[in-house]
Amino acid sequence: MADATIQLRALKGVWRPVYAHRLALHSTADAIVLAAWKRDAHGLDLAPAVAAWQQLLGEAVDPAQRHRRQAAAAAVLGILTAWSWTRTRAAIALAAKRAHRSGWAAGNALVTQDHDDDTPYDTGPSSPHVIGSPDMSDDTADGTATAVLTAALTATADRAGTVIADSGDDPTDDGEDSIETALDLALLTDAAVSAAYGAGMLAAYLGAGTRSVLWLTAGDGRVCERCSDAEAGSPYSLLAAPTLPQHPNCRCCLAPA
Repeated sequence: MADATIQLRALKGVWRPVYAHRLALHSTADAIVLAAWKRDAHGLDLAPAVAAWQQLLGEAVDPAQRHRRQAAAAAVLGILTAWSWTRTRAAIALAAKRAHRSGWAAGNALVTQDHDDDTPYDTGPSSPHVIGSPDMSDDTADGTATAVLTAALTATADRAGTVIADSGDDPTDDGEDSIETALDLALLTDAAVSAAYGAGMLAAYLGAGTRSVLWLTAGDGRVCERCSDAEAGSPYSLLAAPTLPQHPNCRCCLAPA
Protein backbone atom coordinates (compact mmCIF):
# COMPACT_ATOMS: atom_id res chain seq x y z
CA MET A 1 0.00 0.00 0.00
CA ALA A 2 1.29 3.49 -0.87
CA ASP A 3 2.09 5.88 1.93
CA ALA A 4 -0.42 8.68 2.41
CA THR A 5 0.75 12.03 1.05
CA ILE A 6 3.27 12.33 -1.77
CA GLN A 7 5.56 15.11 -0.43
CA LEU A 8 6.15 16.97 -3.69
CA ARG A 9 9.13 18.82 -2.25
CA ALA A 10 10.97 15.56 -1.57
CA LEU A 11 9.89 13.12 -4.27
CA LYS A 12 11.52 9.71 -4.19
CA GLY A 13 11.41 6.53 -6.22
CA VAL A 14 8.75 6.10 -8.89
CA TRP A 15 7.05 9.35 -7.87
CA ARG A 16 9.93 11.35 -9.36
CA PRO A 17 9.33 10.30 -13.00
CA VAL A 18 5.55 10.32 -12.43
CA TYR A 19 5.50 13.98 -11.47
CA ALA A 20 8.22 14.93 -13.95
CA HIS A 21 6.00 13.54 -16.73
CA ARG A 22 2.95 15.24 -15.28
CA LEU A 23 4.63 18.65 -15.06
CA ALA A 24 5.88 18.36 -18.63
CA LEU A 25 2.41 17.26 -19.74
CA HIS A 26 0.73 20.38 -18.36
CA SER A 27 3.42 22.69 -19.74
CA THR A 28 3.12 21.19 -23.21
CA ALA A 29 -0.68 21.29 -23.14
CA ASP A 30 -0.68 24.95 -22.12
CA ALA A 31 1.78 25.80 -24.89
CA ILE A 32 -0.03 24.06 -27.75
CA VAL A 33 -3.52 25.21 -26.73
CA LEU A 34 -2.57 28.84 -26.13
CA ALA A 35 -0.60 28.96 -29.38
CA ALA A 36 -3.63 27.63 -31.24
CA TRP A 37 -5.90 30.17 -29.51
CA LYS A 38 -3.69 33.08 -30.54
CA ARG A 39 -3.60 31.89 -34.14
CA ASP A 40 -7.37 31.44 -34.19
CA ALA A 41 -7.96 34.82 -32.53
CA HIS A 42 -5.80 36.66 -35.07
CA GLY A 43 -8.01 39.12 -36.93
CA LEU A 44 -10.81 38.99 -34.39
CA ASP A 45 -12.54 42.39 -34.34
CA LEU A 46 -14.64 43.45 -31.36
CA ALA A 47 -15.63 46.77 -32.89
CA PRO A 48 -19.11 45.49 -33.91
CA ALA A 49 -19.66 44.13 -30.39
CA VAL A 50 -18.62 47.43 -28.80
CA ALA A 51 -20.84 49.37 -31.21
CA ALA A 52 -23.83 47.14 -30.41
CA TRP A 53 -23.12 47.49 -26.70
CA GLN A 54 -22.91 51.28 -26.91
CA GLN A 55 -26.15 51.41 -28.87
CA LEU A 56 -27.88 49.26 -26.27
CA LEU A 57 -26.66 51.47 -23.46
CA GLY A 58 -27.86 54.53 -25.31
CA GLU A 59 -31.39 53.21 -25.02
CA ALA A 60 -31.12 52.72 -21.26
CA VAL A 61 -31.61 55.35 -18.61
CA ASP A 62 -28.51 55.61 -16.39
CA PRO A 63 -27.55 51.92 -16.70
CA ALA A 64 -25.99 50.34 -13.63
CA GLN A 65 -22.40 49.12 -13.88
CA ARG A 66 -23.50 45.52 -13.56
CA HIS A 67 -25.85 45.96 -16.49
CA ARG A 68 -23.09 47.60 -18.52
CA ARG A 69 -20.79 44.63 -17.97
CA GLN A 70 -23.46 42.04 -18.70
CA ALA A 71 -24.48 43.80 -21.88
CA ALA A 72 -20.88 44.04 -23.05
CA ALA A 73 -20.26 40.38 -22.26
CA ALA A 74 -23.34 39.33 -24.25
CA ALA A 75 -22.17 41.36 -27.25
CA VAL A 76 -18.67 39.87 -27.07
CA LEU A 77 -20.02 36.33 -26.70
CA GLY A 78 -21.97 36.76 -29.94
CA ILE A 79 -18.74 37.58 -31.75
CA LEU A 80 -16.76 34.76 -30.13
CA THR A 81 -19.30 32.01 -30.77
CA ALA A 82 -19.55 32.99 -34.44
CA TRP A 83 -15.77 32.85 -34.85
CA SER A 84 -13.89 29.76 -36.02
CA TRP A 85 -11.79 28.08 -33.33
CA THR A 86 -10.74 25.04 -35.35
CA ARG A 87 -7.11 25.01 -34.24
CA THR A 88 -7.99 25.56 -30.60
CA ARG A 89 -10.56 22.77 -30.59
CA ALA A 90 -8.07 20.36 -32.18
CA ALA A 91 -5.32 21.37 -29.73
CA ILE A 92 -7.57 20.76 -26.71
CA ALA A 93 -8.57 17.33 -28.04
CA LEU A 94 -4.91 16.46 -28.62
CA ALA A 95 -3.96 17.63 -25.13
CA ALA A 96 -6.70 15.49 -23.61
CA LYS A 97 -5.61 12.38 -25.55
CA ARG A 98 -1.98 12.90 -24.53
CA ALA A 99 -3.00 13.39 -20.92
CA HIS A 100 -5.02 10.17 -20.87
CA ARG A 101 -2.09 8.17 -22.24
CA SER A 102 0.30 9.86 -19.81
CA GLY A 103 -2.03 9.04 -16.92
CA TRP A 104 -2.24 5.43 -18.08
CA ALA A 105 1.56 5.21 -18.21
CA ALA A 106 1.85 6.68 -14.71
CA GLY A 107 -0.76 4.29 -13.34
CA ASN A 108 0.91 1.35 -15.02
CA ALA A 109 4.27 2.34 -13.53
CA LEU A 110 2.76 2.62 -10.06
CA VAL A 111 1.35 -0.89 -10.42
CA THR A 112 4.30 -2.66 -12.05
CA GLN A 113 7.39 -0.73 -10.99
CA ASP A 114 9.12 -0.94 -7.62
CA HIS A 115 8.18 2.22 -5.74
CA ASP A 116 11.84 2.81 -4.87
CA ASP A 117 12.80 2.72 -8.55
CA ASP A 118 13.04 6.19 -10.10
CA THR A 119 13.90 4.91 -13.59
CA PRO A 120 11.88 6.67 -16.33
CA TYR A 121 9.07 4.47 -17.63
CA ASP A 122 7.51 3.80 -21.03
CA THR A 123 4.49 5.84 -22.09
CA GLY A 124 2.51 3.00 -23.65
CA PRO A 125 1.65 -0.70 -23.26
CA SER A 126 3.88 -3.39 -24.72
CA SER A 127 0.79 -4.97 -26.28
CA PRO A 128 -2.22 -3.24 -27.88
CA HIS A 129 -4.51 -5.90 -26.38
CA VAL A 130 -5.01 -4.60 -22.87
CA ILE A 131 -7.97 -4.14 -20.55
CA GLY A 132 -8.30 -0.50 -19.65
CA SER A 133 -7.18 1.22 -22.84
CA PRO A 134 -4.35 3.75 -22.62
CA ASP A 135 -6.01 5.76 -25.39
CA MET A 136 -8.91 8.15 -25.08
CA SER A 137 -11.51 7.67 -27.79
CA ASP A 138 -11.87 10.33 -30.48
CA ASP A 139 -15.47 10.97 -29.40
CA THR A 140 -14.43 11.56 -25.80
CA ALA A 141 -11.58 13.83 -26.86
CA ASP A 142 -13.89 15.82 -29.14
CA GLY A 143 -16.47 16.08 -26.37
CA THR A 144 -13.81 17.32 -23.98
CA ALA A 145 -12.68 19.93 -26.50
CA THR A 146 -16.25 21.13 -27.06
CA ALA A 147 -16.94 21.45 -23.34
CA VAL A 148 -13.68 23.28 -22.64
CA LEU A 149 -14.03 25.65 -25.59
CA THR A 150 -17.67 26.45 -24.81
CA ALA A 151 -16.87 27.26 -21.19
CA ALA A 152 -13.77 29.22 -22.20
CA LEU A 153 -15.67 31.39 -24.67
CA THR A 154 -18.32 32.21 -22.08
CA ALA A 155 -15.78 33.04 -19.38
CA THR A 156 -13.65 35.02 -21.82
CA ALA A 157 -16.67 37.02 -22.93
CA ASP A 158 -17.50 37.81 -19.30
CA ARG A 159 -13.93 38.95 -18.67
CA ALA A 160 -13.77 41.01 -21.85
CA GLY A 161 -17.18 42.51 -21.10
CA THR A 162 -15.96 43.76 -17.74
CA VAL A 163 -12.83 45.22 -19.36
CA ILE A 164 -14.88 46.95 -22.06
CA ALA A 165 -17.40 48.36 -19.60
CA ASP A 166 -14.64 49.68 -17.34
CA SER A 167 -12.43 51.00 -20.14
CA GLY A 168 -11.89 54.72 -20.21
CA ASP A 169 -9.98 55.11 -23.48
CA ASP A 170 -10.36 52.39 -26.10
CA PRO A 171 -12.84 49.63 -25.15
CA THR A 172 -12.29 47.74 -28.40
CA ASP A 173 -8.52 47.41 -28.03
CA ASP A 174 -8.80 46.71 -24.31
CA GLY A 175 -11.35 43.97 -24.93
CA GLU A 176 -9.26 42.37 -27.66
CA ASP A 177 -6.18 42.42 -25.43
CA SER A 178 -8.19 40.66 -22.72
CA ILE A 179 -9.21 37.93 -25.15
CA GLU A 180 -5.66 37.37 -26.36
CA THR A 181 -4.41 36.59 -22.84
CA ALA A 182 -6.67 33.49 -22.79
CA LEU A 183 -6.59 33.31 -18.99
CA ASP A 184 -9.82 31.36 -18.71
CA LEU A 185 -8.87 28.95 -21.47
CA ALA A 186 -5.60 28.16 -19.69
CA LEU A 187 -7.40 27.38 -16.44
CA LEU A 188 -10.02 25.20 -18.12
CA THR A 189 -7.42 23.37 -20.19
CA ASP A 190 -5.45 22.59 -17.04
CA ALA A 191 -8.55 21.08 -15.45
CA ALA A 192 -9.36 19.03 -18.55
CA VAL A 193 -5.80 17.71 -18.76
CA SER A 194 -5.92 16.69 -15.09
CA ALA A 195 -9.27 14.96 -15.59
CA ALA A 196 -7.99 13.03 -18.62
CA TYR A 197 -4.83 12.12 -16.72
CA GLY A 198 -6.88 10.78 -13.82
CA ALA A 199 -9.09 8.79 -16.18
CA GLY A 200 -5.98 7.29 -17.75
CA MET A 201 -4.66 6.25 -14.34
CA LEU A 202 -7.94 4.54 -13.51
CA ALA A 203 -7.85 2.74 -16.86
CA ALA A 204 -4.41 1.38 -16.01
CA TYR A 205 -5.57 0.25 -12.58
CA LEU A 206 -8.59 -1.45 -14.13
CA GLY A 207 -6.36 -3.31 -16.55
CA ALA A 208 -4.06 -4.41 -13.74
CA GLY A 209 -6.94 -5.74 -11.66
CA THR A 210 -6.50 -3.13 -8.92
CA ARG A 211 -9.51 -3.16 -6.65
CA SER A 212 -9.04 0.05 -4.67
CA VAL A 213 -7.08 3.29 -4.81
CA LEU A 214 -5.75 5.93 -2.46
CA TRP A 215 -6.18 9.66 -2.88
CA LEU A 216 -2.79 11.24 -2.17
CA THR A 217 -2.21 14.93 -1.53
CA ALA A 218 0.94 16.94 -2.21
CA GLY A 219 1.83 17.06 1.46
CA ASP A 220 2.43 20.77 2.02
CA GLY A 221 0.71 23.84 3.40
CA ARG A 222 -1.10 24.53 0.13
CA VAL A 223 -3.27 21.40 0.35
CA CYS A 224 -6.93 22.42 0.61
CA GLU A 225 -9.54 21.01 2.97
CA ARG A 226 -11.38 19.23 0.17
CA CYS A 227 -8.30 17.29 -0.89
CA SER A 228 -7.30 16.56 2.71
CA ASP A 229 -10.76 15.11 3.29
CA ALA A 230 -10.46 13.02 0.14
CA GLU A 231 -7.16 11.61 1.35
CA ALA A 232 -8.62 10.87 4.78
CA GLY A 233 -11.46 8.94 3.11
CA SER A 234 -9.09 6.53 1.34
CA PRO A 235 -9.15 3.81 0.18
CA TYR A 236 -11.84 3.92 -2.51
CA SER A 237 -13.11 1.44 -5.05
CA LEU A 238 -12.26 2.40 -8.63
CA LEU A 239 -15.82 3.51 -9.29
CA ALA A 240 -16.16 5.49 -6.05
CA ALA A 241 -12.82 7.33 -6.15
CA PRO A 242 -12.95 11.15 -6.19
CA THR A 243 -12.26 12.54 -9.64
CA LEU A 244 -9.20 14.52 -10.61
CA PRO A 245 -9.04 17.45 -10.34
CA GLN A 246 -10.97 18.45 -7.25
CA HIS A 247 -10.31 22.12 -8.09
CA PRO A 248 -8.16 24.21 -10.46
CA ASN A 249 -4.43 23.46 -10.22
CA CYS A 250 -5.06 20.33 -8.14
CA ARG A 251 -1.79 18.47 -7.54
CA CYS A 252 -3.23 15.30 -6.03
CA CYS A 253 -2.89 11.80 -7.42
CA LEU A 254 -4.55 8.40 -7.30
CA ALA A 255 -2.38 5.43 -6.31
CA PRO A 256 -3.13 1.72 -6.05
CA ALA A 257 -4.01 0.73 -2.48
